[in-house]
Amino acid sequence: MVDVALKSVSFRYNSKQGLVLNGTTLFVEHGEFVGLLGPNGSGKTTMLRIIAGLFPVSDGEVKVCGMNPLKIGRKKLAKIVGFVTQDFIPIYDYTVKQIVLSGRLPYAKTFFSTWTDRDLEAVKEALRKVDAERFIERSFHSLSTGEQKRVAMARILAQNTPVILLDEPTAHLDPGHVVEIKNVLAHLHKEGKTIIAAFHDVNIASELCTRIVFMKSGKILFDGPPEKIITEKTLELIYDTKFHVIKNPETGKLIVVY
Repeated sequence: MVDVALKSVSFRYNSKQGLVLNGTTLFVEHGEFVGLLGPNGSGKTTMLRIIAGLFPVSDGEVKVCGMNPLKIGRKKLAKIVGFVTQDFIPIYDYTVKQIVLSGRLPYAKTFFSTWTDRDLEAVKEALRKVDAERFIERSFHSLSTGEQKRVAMARILAQNTPVILLDEPTAHLDPGHVVEIKNVLAHLHKEGKTIIAAFHDVNIASELCTRIVFMKSGKILFDGPPEKIITEKTLELIYDTKFHVIKNPETGKLIVVY
């Protein structure tokens, strides 16, 4: 079953700007973990935003679980797609508990509904998975950038959607918490979630993803399993610099050195 489908999608932010996505076609099957890789400005974040229903396309068609994300209603969409943006910065001074509880809003009968025991348990479990339980009563703005990233991840875990979009999920994290987020993502994939994530770190993408999509200048240039398309030649074509690709003797996964 195809969870996400982009057919000949083109997009520009305004009439004076060139195409950010240029005739892009991508089909993501249920349960796949797809990593979007490419240099800055290649269209990775824009693609995620379009799938999340944040922008209408200039041309082409977008479907999420068979539906147009712009036409199914925000509440229904929020039960299908969760999106962890690169910079999640709330306007108001919410506590961590309030931030993660907002992930449960799609399941509330009304905006003013009382939180249920199930909602509160979902918040605690989500914070536990990202090692952020101790922050539950803290102000979100008092946390470090890395801590905020983990809380934003917990919010999506509490939202519990079949499709998860992530923009640089391990950015600004120290090595210990990168490992924790990698473990969370691996667990979500094992649970059968469909995950599409933009990465700058080729090694993390290679380790986690079942499929890699290389983008450049708004187009998909390469698409396939990491072990087949992460090559020195491919990387040089995408990033315009030299790379060495070796195999991790313990895991068998590819390691990119530059």
